[in-house]
Amino acid sequence: MAHFIVAGGGIAGLAAALACAHQGHKVTVLEQAPIIEEIGAGIQIGPNGRRALEGLGVWDLLRPRVVFPRAIRILRAKGGALAELPLNEPFQRMFDGTYQVVHRADLLDALFVEATQRPLIRIHTGRRVTGFAQDDNGVRVDIEREETDAEGAEKHQTLTGDFLIGADGIRSRVREGLLHDGPPQFAGHVLYRALVDIDAVPEGVDLSSVHLWLHEGGHVVHYPVAAGEKFNIVAAVNESWESEGWSEPSDGAILRRVFKDVAPALEKVLSLPRQWLRWAGADREPVNTWGKGRVTLIGDAAHPTLPYLASGAVMALEDAVILGRKLAAIRSREREASDEEIISALRAYEATRQPRTARIVKRSHALGRIYHAGPPLSLARDLFIRARSGTAGLRAMRWLYGWRP
Repeated sequence: MAHFIVAGGGIAGLAAALACAHQGHKVTVLEQAPIIEEIGAGIQIGPNGRRALEGLGVWDLLRPRVVFPRAIRILRAKGGALAELPLNEPFQRMFDGTYQVVHRADLLDALFVEATQRPLIRIHTGRRVTGFAQDDNGVRVDIEREETDAEGAEKHQTLTGDFLIGADGIRSRVREGLLHDGPPQFAGHVLYRALVDIDAVPEGVDLSSVHLWLHEGGHVVHYPVAAGEKFNIVAAVNESWESEGWSEPSDGAILRRVFKDVAPALEKVLSLPRQWLRWAGADREPVNTWGKGRVTLIGDAAHPTLPYLASGAVMALEDAVILGRKLAAIRSREREASDEEIISALRAYEATRQPRTARIVKRSHALGRIYHAGPPLSLARDLFIRARSGTAGLRAMRWLYGWRP
């Protein structure tokens, strides 16, 4: 039994912990926040994501909280439908699975509940990983506690283990120690997220489907989540970022300027939130190396992406499933896997995941420009989208939704 230390207790970190524990390994999860919680809004999960959730053993826990939209509708913000991708039986037959949307908090809660039921997993909050070192015998992880506890434990501590997984997000300290490739790159887009009670949504706003509204300088996505109790809204606009942090509250005034004189339904949606959470849109160029020796990365720490393919969280879930598969391949009833075999499994996991996640990152970045385009590019874009409506559009997504572990 090896001891894996996981830096980060978010979606990627808990998924990684489950993957390792399923293969009989001890896992210690270190989360810098004082409690495990999610401050984001909605997540779209295609059939590939559902398969990953089933592989991690959390689908049944999450199922009561998901919403199954009727379709994905793409529209011009000024009015006029461009395409509709039905998500009913033909979609489900094509991809052998359903399309669902969920509140990020519900997904994190399902992962957390499943992890706490696993005796091999221990989760510690208020522990921030600040650095690490490795040698032939294992890894040493430097930890900064939120504060000295009642028993007098020191604020700065070290923890030793056999392997380290960096699941500490886009500003990963583990990645910094591995790759030394600097901070993530701001994409020139700022995202505004809000969650409102479903009862507050007025008539004239379609709650049956995922909606994507395209506009010069920005776009908007909205759909119900939390078993239909909440309404998730995300708006992205071309904007600079001057703040020191990566998120802050906002009144969303810029949205009223960018999305002026839009379709009545979209105008109603954007008027719903009293306050928005403002995020700097950022990603990184894909790299060919995520790990070295006893250390690897997962999720946003490995391949942070803009959210325009709605696949960031799902890629982390897929990562975890493949990590588990590579560890399973070296598992034997006769003996414990050697450290060298586990290191080889980590490199195999990285090699398997890098081409797919690089494609996600590159396409998501390109979609940001396409979604926000003005004439004449927007005219060509709209013609292309219309040609991909219905079944043709679904076939074009086989590479994404058809994934199997």
